[in-house]
Amino acid sequence: MFILEAPYISDLMLKTLEKNQFDVLSNEIAKNYSSKYKLNLIDENTAKNCSKVYSNSENSINWVLNNFQNTDLARLINLCKNKFEFRKGIKSIYPNFFFKEITLEEINSIDISNFPEQFIIKPTVGFLSMGVHKVSSHSEWKTTVNTINKEVEQFAQNFPKEVLSSSSFIVEEIIQGEEFAIDAYFDKNGTPVILNIFQHPFVSEDDVSDRAYISSGKVIKENLKTFEKMLGEIGKTLSIKNFPMHIEVIKTDDTTIVPVEINPMRFAGWCTTDLAYYAYGINIYEYFNNDLKPDWDKILADKQDKIYYFAMAETPTDIDKSSIKFDYSALEKFFYKVLDFRKIDYREKPLFAVIFGEAKDKSEITKILEMDVHDFVLNT
Repeated sequence: MFILEAPYISDLMLKTLEKNQFDVLSNEIAKNYSSKYKLNLIDENTAKNCSKVYSNSENSINWVLNNFQNTDLARLINLCKNKFEFRKGIKSIYPNFFFKEITLEEINSIDISNFPEQFIIKPTVGFLSMGVHKVSSHSEWKTTVNTINKEVEQFAQNFPKEVLSSSSFIVEEIIQGEEFAIDAYFDKNGTPVILNIFQHPFVSEDDVSDRAYISSGKVIKENLKTFEKMLGEIGKTLSIKNFPMHIEVIKTDDTTIVPVEINPMRFAGWCTTDLAYYAYGINIYEYFNNDLKPDWDKILADKQDKIYYFAMAETPTDIDKSSIKFDYSALEKFFYKVLDFRKIDYREKPLFAVIFGEAKDKSEITKILEMDVHDFVLNT
């Protein structure tokens, strides 16, 4: 079963659901789209009996937890969304990894002398890098605490607790290495199936943004086996079956892979998972629903030197949205080879466009990361 939710549903996803007549939960958003797409809507009672569930957005979590109580699906969602519980769950795989849960009240008075000199602090539940802070030395702690207190006040007004918790934070040691993200699902036997691997490039060490991710034949070939092994260990430890996920990991060397967090019941957000389709012809919705596994040797036969990416153009926060427009034509021309260009309702969303493309070379990725979105603002 598929659950459609805000903030964004791609045309590719909707057309796939229509073509295959996959089960779609009959909620308000699905009903709205059913006037344009002939969706196979099912009621809540029927939906509760579905063994496999995928959603484009974590906004569906509350409904799933309320309607799948005392199920393995609910257990896995709760385990993945609470970063502290997730760390506890995989401690047997990573026994030397430092992590600690602290409450908002404790942040202002806790003794950090036994913390690593450098660490990350973030909400136990979070999305889109909100409230994620790197502390490079203990001397920065007081400044970080002040920033967190201000952020908590702001985010608590706009997000449900399932997406952003303002009451509990997790402190984790910093993992040095390359950051990757994986779209994968576990089949009915608990075997992990990888549908795409993304490398997460950054402008600097302090950058925690999600501006762009890249995928390539090289990235997939170099990491497929080790990532499958890691997922297999996590799946066995946590008893994962019939479950899609978007998992972020750090590769510290050729054999050591440490998970950062798991986003349950979905693949890459804002339907950016669709990059697998534009780059490799993999329709992830069909692959997940039909238990298909990519033949990577065949798929990557002519892809070794190609670099694919998705990029998210963020709406500037320092400009009144009601008084601007964006030069979408100029934005599209900024990229070398666009595979799909999606305009986003920037008056309602934090993005004004999502771009899928094939990069000319690695220098274009740097150019994208350094892109100033203000350059595409038109005053009205």
